[in-house]
Amino acid sequence: MSKEKWVVTAAWPYVNNIPHLGTFSQLLWGDVITRYHKLRNHDVIYVSGSDAHGTPIVVAAEKEGLTPEGLALKYHKQVLCLLDEWSIEFDKYTVTSNPTHISFVQNFHKKIHENGYFNLRETEQFYCEHDKRFLPDRFVEGECPKCGHKGARGDQCTNPECEVILKPTELVNPYCITCNRKPVLRKTSHWYFDLPAFADELEEFLSNNSHIPGFAKQKLLSMIEEGLKERPISRDLTWGIPISPIFGEEFANKVLYVWFENVLGYISTVKLLAEEQGNPEKFEDYWFDKKTKTVFCIGKDNIIFHALLFPAMLLATKDPYPLPYAVATTNFINFKEGPFSKSQGIGIWCDEAIETLPADYWRYYLSINRAELKDFYFDWDVFASNVNVDLNDVTGNFIHRTITFINQHFDGKIPKRGELFEEEKALIKNIKKGIKDYITAMDNFKIKDATNIAINVARLGNQYFSTTEPWHLVKKDKEKTATVLNISAKISEIISILLWPIIPKTAEKIWSSLGFEGIPPNKGIDQIDLDELNVGQNIEKIKPVFYKIKSKELEQKLADIRAKAKKQKKSETKMERISFDEFKKVQLQVATILEAELIEKSKNLIKLQIDLGSEKRQILAGIKQYYNPAELVGRQIIVVVNLQPATLMGEKSDGMLLAADIDGEPILLNVDKEVPPGTGIT
Repeated sequence: MSKEKWVVTAAWPYVNNIPHLGTFSQLLWGDVITRYHKLRNHDVIYVSGSDAHGTPIVVAAEKEGLTPEGLALKYHKQVLCLLDEWSIEFDKYTVTSNPTHISFVQNFHKKIHENGYFNLRETEQFYCEHDKRFLPDRFVEGECPKCGHKGARGDQCTNPECEVILKPTELVNPYCITCNRKPVLRKTSHWYFDLPAFADELEEFLSNNSHIPGFAKQKLLSMIEEGLKERPISRDLTWGIPISPIFGEEFANKVLYVWFENVLGYISTVKLLAEEQGNPEKFEDYWFDKKTKTVFCIGKDNIIFHALLFPAMLLATKDPYPLPYAVATTNFINFKEGPFSKSQGIGIWCDEAIETLPADYWRYYLSINRAELKDFYFDWDVFASNVNVDLNDVTGNFIHRTITFINQHFDGKIPKRGELFEEEKALIKNIKKGIKDYITAMDNFKIKDATNIAINVARLGNQYFSTTEPWHLVKKDKEKTATVLNISAKISEIISILLWPIIPKTAEKIWSSLGFEGIPPNKGIDQIDLDELNVGQNIEKIKPVFYKIKSKELEQKLADIRAKAKKQKKSETKMERISFDEFKKVQLQVATILEAELIEKSKNLIKLQIDLGSEKRQILAGIKQYYNPAELVGRQIIVVVNLQPATLMGEKSDGMLLAADIDGEPILLNVDKEVPPGTGIT
């Protein structure tokens, strides 16, 4: 019998910042599902990567004064480190700016174009006269025309109760997000994907797919019934995948809309993996085989792109791609203070989490509370209860007592099992049912249910150990005690297998302490045999695998981590010596401030017009909280004049003023008497 073939994927996180728990959890679910299929001995690969393209990257890069590529690679490297710390293992985790992805995407769309599913349309698009550029969807915000929510984006309403798909021109009172000014409409040309051409096939696909959540399926089928619309695939941007190789050089100033290329990363990454392994045939073996089962772990806000747009794109190529087998969708993680906001300290980011507690604690908490049917509200008290009761008191206590007792009374070897009484027979029957239910839950991507079932097996074992009281039993009936310990060791083995997808490091620690080699998948879930006694197998001593936590202490620890990070950011002035020749490259001049004005959308920036004698320039300075613009006019400052210009919040900054840093407060440097603008500093 041939193995089942699986490609598991997770939504590509935008690398415009460190991901928070909501974004990162999709990568976690893909890891859990992949590990489960490894337990089943299936042929499974797990792929995804960092989304380096799209307007969110451009917006964030402008705010940080970096190029989009520089910003994306900066956070991509940090995500790679976080994946390791969270024990999230990919066969390949890449980035959308890699050459294989770019080439694959262009060839993929060229085939769709040849098949006649792209149409060129002249359209009106918002243009910012201040920033002198067309504004892609996320560069425009305004009020939602459907629900009136303020801060709706040009592609979708951000109100969780609405989430209607939008065009920028549908927004009420639109404004440019970088300068806060009202844009104007200008004509431009874009290519559109003929999504309506696939309405019948998409309806059949959705109707017959049992692994798309009901709420998502109903939403998509309603869209089809109302009538699908063509979707624009191009954007007036310079950062992204160029469309000129697809449509010709006259479109050299346009790139692919990010949702028409990042979903294709699930395919291109397998191609990249196959090439790196020197086995290019592996790509078609997975992606051109209709029997391959593909799984997409996403948040509910990405349903349309994965369950409607992506299948239509696959159909448009006329190649034998398998349509999605499962779209494992979750709702949102919310906080009582409001939605995720790093500036306001609302939410938890993945680097902070791992500094607070080991990854397995977070993996378990997120799994046992997975937002499968409705949004989930994070709660420190629930977190502490899940850890203290489920992990420490039940699972950890049972494992530690079993292994310790075998070491103390049976020379560290699993003892022989004797006659089974009704209590043991009922216990084994319940555990067999638990294993079966666990498989059913995982097969249906119900990770929350599977986690509950695994912990319930630990509860059954803990209750059995407590009711049989081997600490008393051993004094009068060592043979019966041996049976209790043999069964307890078998249950401990099963626990380590069932929990391996969820808390892998702890599960592997339990596995090796029970005397098994390798890791739980070496045996796998289908090979669990409750009649396999393992008599005489050496047991290693084990320290308690969990410890209790206190919610208030965790909250304080997180606050301390944030305070430390804030302080470190302010004091990152570690001296790095440079040569005199390097120093000579820095050109400093005295400048006179001619004008100063606030940048409304920025918390820190003031826009300065300065006189350098031979020229006038504009620079941006992060001094808004400490200086009144009116008080700056006429002052002389010291400026670095030969820096590469940067764009921040849509404004050009051509130079940098010098200031002392006193506990984060900038103190502007100047000269002790007035000198002509442009005077050099030597």
